[in-house]
Amino acid sequence: MLPLRPKKEVNISTRSILKVFVIILLFWFLYIIRDILAILFISFVLASALDPWIDSFHKRKIPRAVGILIIYLVMIAVISVTVGLIIPPIVEQTKEITNSFPEYFERLSELYTNFQNFSNEYGVESTVQDSLNNLNSTLAQLGGGIFTVSSRFFGGVFALFAVLVIVFYMTVGEAGMKEFFRFVAPSKYQPYLVQKINQVQTKLGMWLRGQLILSLIIFALTYLGLTILRVEYALVLALFAGLAEFVPYIGPIISAVPAVFLTFADSPIKALIVIVLYIVIQQLENQIIVPKVMQKSVGLNPLVVIVVMLVGAKIAGMAGLILAVPTATIIKIFLGDFFEDRKEKEERLEV
Repeated sequence: MLPLRPKKEVNISTRSILKVFVIILLFWFLYIIRDILAILFISFVLASALDPWIDSFHKRKIPRAVGILIIYLVMIAVISVTVGLIIPPIVEQTKEITNSFPEYFERLSELYTNFQNFSNEYGVESTVQDSLNNLNSTLAQLGGGIFTVSSRFFGGVFALFAVLVIVFYMTVGEAGMKEFFRFVAPSKYQPYLVQKINQVQTKLGMWLRGQLILSLIIFALTYLGLTILRVEYALVLALFAGLAEFVPYIGPIISAVPAVFLTFADSPIKALIVIVLYIVIQQLENQIIVPKVMQKSVGLNPLVVIVVMLVGAKIAGMAGLILAVPTATIIKIFLGDFFEDRKEKEERLEV
């Protein structure tokens, strides 16, 4: 008969249970306010990116509050002018298409007749009918979700306003963000955090400069391509493409819509060529221009830039796509000390 093993007693103190409970409660609270945390993080990124620009204004005897207001006014003016210039030609082109509707209707009738003959011969009609039924159900679901879309829109407007206000207060003081982190962080970590915030501000200022360079490159490429194709309103369309560059991957698709629409009435073949032009520019942007410019700006490897943008899009959609590179830059800055300390320990062990 085997001897009985002595029973081991596990004592868990009340203090340990309370600690676990507090940690769980803290994570639950952070999950509840995740939208507020997202707004604060976006504000921190934008304030860090704008701070070097505000500092340059301050060196020229321009108050910091005036400097941030100037940046806001320039942003609003550029967006307003671009939208104001692009809407009239779209309205005009819509009128032309409406006036030429009988001609387009005749062409569509011919295409439909040819398609019907083709579908009767190869049995495509049933597949198309199924697709139309699926589209109908999708549109019905979309119509049912109008209230949700509207609430998200107004929520987005409120979040944007909140971000602008928070960024203003973070940058209006010369040490606004540093004072905030001094308030929330323990005293022994405050010098380290202030040092890291300085590095983050420098790097994110370079990131914003890199984004502006990207917009300028895309503006130049689009303007050159549209001018060669003799597309009307090439300057306005190129300016819109440059602004849309701040939205990676999806920006070129958004900017291509008005260009294709404006050239379709003139010539469907030219519209097809314009689509090819925007696809080529998008591929150059995604595979070569963005990784190389961001490597020069923030020091991230081109492959890392592509990967973090894909991960950001997967995690947080459009916002994650835009903030992927600055977020990776911040993580790299804070992890840099860890890898340096580890390298120093390995070198000491080798000696």
